[in-house]
This record gives sequence, C-alpha cells and structure tokens, in this order.
Amino acid sequence: MHRLSYVSGTGGVEACLDCRSALAGTAAGIRGREWDYSIGYMSLSGAARAARECSLSVAFMRLASADELRRLADRDMSEGTPGRLEVDGWSQRAYITKAEPSSISRSHVTMSLTVVLLDGVWRKGHTEQYVPRHAAANAGDSLDLPYDLPCDLAAPSARQYIETGEWGAAPLKAVVYGPCINPAFRVAGNLYEVDATVQDGGRIEIDPLASPRRVTIVNADGSTADAFPQARRGVGLDGGEYIFQPLPPGRHEIEWDGSFGIDLTWYEEEGEPPWS
Repeated sequence: MHRLSYVSGTGGVEACLDCRSALAGTAAGIRGREWDYSIGYMSLSGAARAARECSLSVAFMRLASADELRRLADRDMSEGTPGRLEVDGWSQRAYITKAEPSSISRSHVTMSLTVVLLDGVWRKGHTEQYVPRHAAANAGDSLDLPYDLPCDLAAPSARQYIETGEWGAAPLKAVVYGPCINPAFRVAGNLYEVDATVQDGGRIEIDPLASPRRVTIVNADGSTADAFPQARRGVGLDGGEYIFQPLPPGRHEIEWDGSFGIDLTWYEEEGEPPWS
C-alpha cells in the first residue's frame, strides 16, 4: 500500500492516514473480503456483498491531523453524508464511527478507528472524453475533386469507442455538456437519454453510484435541478433504454449525433484493494 486517505463527504477535504503525519502500517483491518449468502440443500443462493465493519489502527505524528480527521468524520456522521476511504486509487464509501486511543504522548496519539465500509466493493474509475463533432460545412471538410458530382462527399467521421475490463458488468457514470436538447447516446445496445434542455456552460450528471441514484442538471451559475423524472428508464435493467445500465465487458462503439460532448467513466470493482 502506497497511499491511504479519508475524503469527507460534506466538504471533499482529504485527511491522509498514511503519510508523514500519520501511519497506518499495513492497514490489515480493511483488507479481506466477505460475501453474504444462504445455504440450501447442496446449493448456495442470495450471494451479495454487503456493508461491513472493520478496524484500522493509525498513529498520528501530529495531533492536529487527529483533530482534522475527527472533525471531518463527525460532520459526515451528523449530516448522514458518507465520506470515501481511498487506497492506492481504489475507493469505497465509508463512515468512521468510533476512535479509541491506545497510546498517547505529548506529540502523538495512536487510535483504533472503527470504519463502516458501505459498498461491499472497492471501485476504480476510468474516464474517457468524447468531444462534439461539428457539422462539416466548411470547404476543408469535404473532398475537392477535379470534376463535378451530383452530391458532395464529406470526410468520413471517425468512430469512437469505450473499452471496459473483462470481469463483469461495469457501472457507467456520464456527464453530458451543453448546449443540447434531449441529449441521447447509445452504447452496447442501450439508449441513455434525458428529455431536458441544457444551456451553454451547463451539464447533466448521470450517477448510478450515488445513494440514491441521481440525474442532475448543473447550470452554468452552479445551481442544480433534479432531472431524474426526465431520464429514460424504460422497463429497467436490460430493457434497452435504462439510464443506469452498466456496461458489459469488451469494446463498444459510442453512438450519438456528435452535437455535444460527453465524459464517460466506467468503474472496475473488486472485493478488496488489489495486492499487486
């Protein structure tokens, strides 16, 4: 492990838990993985990865660092907004619910932290950006031949793709940039569409990992509006037009009219932070 930190859910402030001011050692308490399941006759059913409680010992070399973590963790608890525990680029929503000092001196303190990991999995995001393809109306966008044809030949538009990992369906977060009206795009046979207008400088954020899931319009002035009712959800998962449809493994073409920009983030999921 090279980096461990807690990021506040209410302010986005990061408190380092393994650096010059704090030492978490191997952080063995947050390692390991566990499935919930039911055992039947020669069978296993209901397999799921639920929230779990674990312990983490941290030695704070600066008392101010311990104070900062306490303030961040307590604010997240009181406001019901989980933070994130981040390990070498992998993260999971979490609360720090308890801190018990085990060693105290005038310059440092060692604490046993009780951490509740909420997601059951660790995630690592990979973002791809797709810029608008403006209409090819300029002379430089068409082929200039020495003879006339009954139509103009435009330069072919390059296809664009997204490639995910090979270990199962990947949650897909999307940010669509305005200006646009009823923006829609299709990936792996699923239509992602929001029946709304986004002004220049604004964007739509589609977040399947938020709790609850969110579709939000963020205007240029920073104000927000809930667009969940305007998002196409069809008949739900695998129905062909589900706004929160995860991506299957593989390489997929991005199909859209090119009039707006899109950021797509797909997430790897692991039962514990990888060792290698």
